Amino acid sequence: MIVIFRGLPGTGKSHLVRGLVAQKPGFLVLSRDSLRVSIVPAPTFAPDEKSLIDDLVVRMAGFLLERGRDVVIDGMALSSAARVEQLAREAETRGAAARVIECVCAESTALARIGRDTGAHPAGDRGERLYFDVKARFEPLARACLTVQTDGDAGPALARILAYLAEEAG
Repeated sequence: MIVIFRGLPGTGKSHLVRGLVAQKPGFLVLSRDSLRVSIVPAPTFAPDEKSLIDDLVVRMAGFLLERGRDVVIDGMALSSAARVEQLAREAETRGAAARVIECVCAESTALARIGRDTGAHPAGDRGERLYFDVKARFEPLARACLTVQTDGDAGPALARILAYLAEEAG
């Protein structure tokens, strides 16, 4: 199975991924942010660099799914519906399930979170400007997904995610 987390910067994707993996340790997390830090010595966060890293995440997801691993995608806003579909197809062409979790919260919540972790987040371009840039290009999905509200305590959102994954797997 591939679980694809998407949402604007600051919507709590990584926080929920950590919670999911704590409950389901068999999932392997693929993160654009972590991958970039490990292979690009001085990231520029330019579009071509992001595209390269995104392509690597897709290829790595396919590689791992082919070997029977469950994968969680994190560290990417995934504003492009086409990129979400590409990741989902990596699973489905290998007979694995694809599930999409869309994280949403109030703009003020996201911007406050971004402000709190300025300089500490692995995405060096993360900030208010990135939030609004991603928001302007964020595309709706044709694929069904679970939308979780992340303004408050993560517990209810995580419970909904676990129930959704169990329901879909059954």
